Amino acid sequence: MELIQRDDFFRAIDEFLNEVEFIEHSLAIRINQKCEEEKNLLLNKVQSTTVHLHHFENKVSQAKEGGSWISTPLLGRHLAFNI
Repeated sequence: MELIQRDDFFRAIDEFLNEVEFIEHSLAIRINQKCEEEKNLLLNKVQSTTVHLHHFENKVSQAKEGGSWISTPLLGRHLAFNI
């Protein structure tokens, strides 16, 4: 049975730890990129929803003031929109 030299053993451990560190670093980069993508996607959805809500608020304000309106079914209810 061949004996492993102390220097060879520590060199192998160092190489292993370097590989683990590289994997950790690569995963951290991927996770950060994915988090950034998801954050941007969510932010875009929030911004889009905000625009739609402002538009809807304007329509509701116009409905209170009167005007030409039609009813459209939405979720079993009727909403009025200016045409």
